[in-house]
Amino acid sequence: MDSLKILILCQHFYPELVSTGQTLTELAETLRDMGVDVEVCCGPPTILRGSEKPPKDLTYHNIRIHRVWGTFFPKVSTMGKLVNQITYAISTFFYLLFRRVERPVLVVTNPPFLGFICAVLHKIKHLRFIYLIFDVYPDTAINLGVLKEGGLISNVWERSNRFVLKNSDAFIVIGRCMADRIRKKLCDLDVEEMRMKQHIIHVWADDRNIQPLPEGTENIYRKRWNLEGKFVLGYSGNMGRFHDMETIAEAARELREYEDIRFVFVGEGYKKKWLQTYVETNRLTNCVIDTYVPRKDLSLLLNAFDIGLVSLLPGQEGLSVPSKTFGLLAAGVPVIAIMNPNAEIAMVVKEESCGFVTPPGDSKALKSIILYCYTNRATLKAMKTNARKAIDEKYSLNKAAQAYVSLISEINNLK
Repeated sequence: MDSLKILILCQHFYPELVSTGQTLTELAETLRDMGVDVEVCCGPPTILRGSEKPPKDLTYHNIRIHRVWGTFFPKVSTMGKLVNQITYAISTFFYLLFRRVERPVLVVTNPPFLGFICAVLHKIKHLRFIYLIFDVYPDTAINLGVLKEGGLISNVWERSNRFVLKNSDAFIVIGRCMADRIRKKLCDLDVEEMRMKQHIIHVWADDRNIQPLPEGTENIYRKRWNLEGKFVLGYSGNMGRFHDMETIAEAARELREYEDIRFVFVGEGYKKKWLQTYVETNRLTNCVIDTYVPRKDLSLLLNAFDIGLVSLLPGQEGLSVPSKTFGLLAAGVPVIAIMNPNAEIAMVVKEESCGFVTPPGDSKALKSIILYCYTNRATLKAMKTNARKAIDEKYSLNKAAQAYVSLISEINNLK
């Protein structure tokens, strides 16, 4: 096992608080524990507490981390986020170009230029790489109205994606609906070759550190936000363009007369400012909005929720899979999935009987489910048990890491 090596390319990594950074940090830690020699090439953090600034080179958990130069504007700024991505991608290109890279590379779709860089270097210097698809572009941008379907940028992006997938040694999708999307995109290519390259590996939660807590355990977040004795609906993570925050906010407005029902929103993202304005305009005293908590406190935060909320706008099925779901399940928290039923998370929730699925855009349906949970605590208790059981049996970090080790081993053996 000690001969297995991997270089992870990702803009965000430890001690970054952004969900992608935490997710890849968890994977790298577990791979290292399994004996894989892990290096990371990342950019400067964009969300940190205080004035702390990590060094350019750092060894953490026996993982060698190198930070290339890049801007670090706040990620809530669209232009700032784009500039951060471009500067990191350019720095990464030169880092790889002028370095002898003998180990395979695991590269993610965010920022989206990284895969193209690896495909070019595959042509130039036979770089071996695994492409990890967290989000499908440009489809996501088109679906949100940011790009025009059939436009110049969209067409160039699509051609770039095909170039990346054709030149990758393997690519990973994180859900069944995403696998279907990619398969349809590549239907005119060598079907057998693409089938051999594609691997479905589920998203995970750090179930080593996120655990259900015994009832009655003191919780600093329930105290901080005055949630003692309340029924708490929690949203934790990115509040991005493709998340249906509007339906959740409207349900909170419709439930404001219930004194002991509270909504907690923890995280950052494009829609956070809109949410804050909505709560203030409607004078919703049943809502709490805050920023990311330290990674060590995530288990406590999630255990402060009676139900977790996850959402996707219509059309996003197969384009994104909200990883926040698995953290909630690891904490033994049932989930209300506000999305179409063919989305990966909706399928997981139904298969594992660990929550409910309700259509996006229907705040009244969401309100009805919340009130059902509020008055049927026995059903909720059974779902809590099922939530953690799903993690232990199917969606643990260890199971995901084992699948990565198998794939890395396969790529390491390629000549």
